Amino acid sequence: MTEWHAEPAHLCLYPFLSAASKCVEESGVTLENLISSVVFERARLRGKSRITEAIKEGTIRKPVIISDAQAEMELLSYPFARILVSCIGDERLVRRYALSEANAAHEKLLDDSSRGGSSASANIIYKMSEEFGIRMEFLAGEREQVQVPFVDYLRFTTNLRDKRWKLVNRGLGKGKLKLRKAEFVRIVQEAIYERIKKDLPLDVPEDICKAISRYTEDIKHELEEMRKKLGAAGYGFESDSGVVVKDPSCFPPCISYVLSNLKEGVNVPHGARFAVTAFLLNIGLSEEEIIGIYRHSPDFDEERTRYQVEHIAGDKSGIQYTAPSCDTMRTYGNCVETDEICEKVSHPLNYYKFKLKLKQKQEKEVLTQINADDKNQHG
Repeated sequence: MTEWHAEPAHLCLYPFLSAASKCVEESGVTLENLISSVVFERARLRGKSRITEAIKEGTIRKPVIISDAQAEMELLSYPFARILVSCIGDERLVRRYALSEANAAHEKLLDDSSRGGSSASANIIYKMSEEFGIRMEFLAGEREQVQVPFVDYLRFTTNLRDKRWKLVNRGLGKGKLKLRKAEFVRIVQEAIYERIKKDLPLDVPEDICKAISRYTEDIKHELEEMRKKLGAAGYGFESDSGVVVKDPSCFPPCISYVLSNLKEGVNVPHGARFAVTAFLLNIGLSEEEIIGIYRHSPDFDEERTRYQVEHIAGDKSGIQYTAPSCDTMRTYGNCVETDEICEKVSHPLNYYKFKLKLKQKQEKEVLTQINADDKNQHG
């Protein structure tokens, strides 16, 4: 076992580690203490804030630990946050929370692995490799490059959609791949995400969920506010009358599904990203608005995303791409949750136009009926 800082002040910043769980167990704090004792109110409030930060920011702040008492509260806030998420029982919140914890750990790990000299840097990298069963070794005379067996590499890169992670784009020699240290840390981030997500939601007794309902109700409110905010984000489309309409409720199911995943920070395939980008460009969104949609993606790289969006928009090639047809969407497995309108159209843009006109017609009919009723009532 490599040397590792096992004190709470360090472990509380990586609460998903087995050593951190052991530290909580050995502290003597019971579940009853954690959910009801006045002494641990700070831990409960911090546990709630972990989740609200995840909802609002997509990451979780790592405080500067200045005392053992603060370290204990930070460490205990993690299991309490897991209990809160489990009591709420929202699948998207589980993904959002797990991803946010992984994002925060990734940033902290990058920072820790660049400090304290080469020995300290190597220790934390070795510890993470041991924790997640990734066989890793630094290249001879190197502290910024590592190599891992391709089978371990594949375990944690299957959900990384960027082409640079594909095995064919990696140098492979004697069954091992070379990675920059920062790339290895990115793989560790995926391992962290999978570990946290896999165990949630926990099977929490109903009486415990009732006992902490004042915390979960606050979180549910924040979750609902965020969903309203996301749902209110308009998407422009010029109707036959020349008026720009903003109504994402008219998007076809395939586009809504991809956008929902992007907003929740879920990795989506390259083909789905192309489809949604082209669709949004076709209906009038600006390149900046579309780039903003991708900011929740785990692998968001603004420079690369901007290049891809500009390419699809035709800034680079002079050719603006049209969103793929329904047949193409089906071919690549991106046709999901079809409805009755899907049966009548052959292209996502036609779906949008059809549903938009249908909704406008229905609204006009309702308005006509209200005017007629008002006229009858007033003679």
